[in-house]
Amino acid sequence: MARCKVLNVSRLRQRELNLQFPWLIDIQEDTVKDNLQRLAVSTFDHWLTRDEANQLLENVPAVEHARRESLLAGFCKSLIANTEVLSFTQRGREKNNFIFRSFTSVKYLANYCKPHGGEIFRHWRHRKGARHFHVVLPEYDCAFYEGWDYTYGFYFTKPTVLEIAKQWAQQNDVHLLVSK
Repeated sequence: MARCKVLNVSRLRQRELNLQFPWLIDIQEDTVKDNLQRLAVSTFDHWLTRDEANQLLENVPAVEHARRESLLAGFCKSLIANTEVLSFTQRGREKNNFIFRSFTSVKYLANYCKPHGGEIFRHWRHRKGARHFHVVLPEYDCAFYEGWDYTYGFYFTKPTVLEIAKQWAQQNDVHLLVSK
C-alpha cells in the first residue's frame, strides 16, 4: 500500500486558511491585483537585462545549473526548518475552491519544496516542461512559488515575511529582489 504524501487539514483549518489567503486565486489565474506584493528570491543579485538573460540563462553549463539549483534548494530547506509549510490544490468546477494539505513527513516536504518539486504530485506541466511547486506559509501570511530562471517568489498582502526572508537569503547566498 502506498503511503500518502499529504493529508488535508481539518475543515475548520480549511475555512481559516481560505479566509487568510483569498488572493491565491489571483496568483493562479495570473491576475495579480495592486494590493498583492511580490518578493523574488534569486541566485542573481539584480533583475537581469535582456542581454544578461541571454548570456546567463541560455546554454547554462551543467555544473553552474546544479550550483544555482543547490542555492535555491538550500533556501527551501531553511524555510522548511523554520515554519509550517502547506501545499494546496484547486478543486471545484471552476477551480475556485482551495484545499490545503499538510505533508506527512519532512522528507516528502523537502522533496516537494525544491527545484521541479511539483513532479511528485504530477502538477500541470508549464511551457518549458517543468512542474513547479507552490505552498503557503500561514505563519507569515504568504504564498511561495517556484518560478523560472533560478528565481522563486513570495506573494503577500502584509509584509510579515520580509525580515525572515532576508535571514534565510543571507544564510543561503541567494538574493531578494523587489518585483518590478
